[in-house]
Amino acid sequence: MGTDPGAWGPQVEAFSPSRRVLSPHLQLDRGFSIESEAVRLWQLADSTPVDVCGLSLGALVALRAALDEPERVHRLALCAGFAALSLPLRALQATLGAALGVVPARVLKRQVPALDRATIRTIFREGRKFDVTSELDRLTMPVLVLVGERDRANTRPSRALSDRLPAAELQVLPGAGHLANADAPEAFNEALRSFLDDAD
Repeated sequence: MGTDPGAWGPQVEAFSPSRRVLSPHLQLDRGFSIESEAVRLWQLADSTPVDVCGLSLGALVALRAALDEPERVHRLALCAGFAALSLPLRALQATLGAALGVVPARVLKRQVPALDRATIRTIFREGRKFDVTSELDRLTMPVLVLVGERDRANTRPSRALSDRLPAAELQVLPGAGHLANADAPEAFNEALRSFLDDAD
């Protein structure tokens, strides 16, 4: 949310010489749901199995897509993702969603381009209700869970996600915040490349 596929430029450039790389744009509107985006993701994938990587809201979509069709996922990388939010984090998301809902439109467009208040409230509501904890044991493919060392809000949820997955490893990326792929692209790419190569 608040970025576009261009934010993945360092990864597309690093991985496209040896792999076909897609960086789809999430369809963020008032009808957004994580489930429908996961379905749409599979419509974009013309071959399987594939390696799937997502960050933040994209990590939730990637996780839902992998749970929906695990046989189509070779390897899964999730950055700043979670299986479910704790009650305090759900309350924080509710507060943030409500606060963004009253920000003046002219300010909002500078902060989160192309998203209106109703869409932002929808996205935050989707994050609050997301809970796949009981389904995680079905994901037996290798999973890399990443989190930036400065992304304190997502450190504990990322660790909990890694602990619950059957074949996951957790890596904390030095110097990175929430947008780890943009904050520390070299470290992010190195971790991802090592994971993809080791899982072959």
